[in-house]
Amino acid sequence: MSRAFPSAVIENLQPLVDGGRYPTKRIVGEDLVVEADIFKDGHDVVAAVLKWRVLGERRWRETPMAYIDNDRWRGVCTLYGIAIYEYTVEAWTDTFRGWQQEFAAKFSAGISELRSEALEGAALVEAASRRARDRTDSARLLELSRRMCKAGTAEINKIAQSRELEVLMATYTDRDNATHYAPAPRVIVDRPAAQIGAWYEFFPRSAEGRGDRGSTFRDCLARIDDAKAMGFDVIYFPPIHPIGHTNRKGRNNSIICEPGDPGVPWAIGSEAGGHKAVEPALGTLADFDWLQKQVRKRGMEIALDFAINCSPIILTSKSTPIGFTSVRTAPLNTLRTRRRSTKTFIRSTSAAMTGVSFGQR
Repeated sequence: MSRAFPSAVIENLQPLVDGGRYPTKRIVGEDLVVEADIFKDGHDVVAAVLKWRVLGERRWRETPMAYIDNDRWRGVCTLYGIAIYEYTVEAWTDTFRGWQQEFAAKFSAGISELRSEALEGAALVEAASRRARDRTDSARLLELSRRMCKAGTAEINKIAQSRELEVLMATYTDRDNATHYAPAPRVIVDRPAAQIGAWYEFFPRSAEGRGDRGSTFRDCLARIDDAKAMGFDVIYFPPIHPIGHTNRKGRNNSIICEPGDPGVPWAIGSEAGGHKAVEPALGTLADFDWLQKQVRKRGMEIALDFAINCSPIILTSKSTPIGFTSVRTAPLNTLRTRRRSTKTFIRSTSAAMTGVSFGQR
């Protein structure tokens, strides 16, 4: 069975990122301005609305779109919640508006015999009364319809052009043959910090700058206070997870590791755990929670560099630690050294660290 021809054509919708492949981004409270080319064959009048909703919800919210020029329409909505939204455009033939314009044109031209047109308009208003969900509105539309059947041409034109009837007919318009833009594009709405921020990065183990030992989470406050004094609002840490031992690198990226060298934070995984644990030399998860609370008291946040990299001890482990899944892969880059043989690669499936802010960049 062939698909029915759409009542209106909707194309060249904006904003779209790569044709809708990727979501648009907005900040909470920011307007989403949507434009589209909307048209149809003949001289029928077109109406359109912009619709949006939180992804997963059933009910759409909508606002009328305004005609700009040359079949271009525009609608604006404001997004107030941090969520993923979807939006679309719905367009249809506005039969009442077309009748209204035709009746007014003939009346202005001095045509007095408009009985057929009057009955047509009255039928449209009566149909709207049956669609009306509010009893008062339904009764009022039915009353206007009956008046149009009996009134003279001048009074009918006055009723047709009244703001009251325009609002009622726009509220209960016939959309049975409406066209929807599909698939509905998406927009990610995030907090203001996702748009702009001043990030200060340092290694927590180097917080004090000592040469005889590394620092811990509880030694970081002085460096954080310095960053705050300079105007930074986000502290950016490299991976803080346990560092592997196999092929551990030494100082200055040397491939020779001397006793006591801490290794590279991006070689994640040891007997102390993987992506859900912290390097014992830095402290415990409780220490990290304490640091995070101290940072938030200063009006700042912590962002973590979440890396999927794994130490060979995790790559070749026989048991799968919590938070990891096993997949087969081709040659992989371990500690920036190409390993040509196919191995079992253990990849983290969890980015959860209590209270950590993962900023968008």
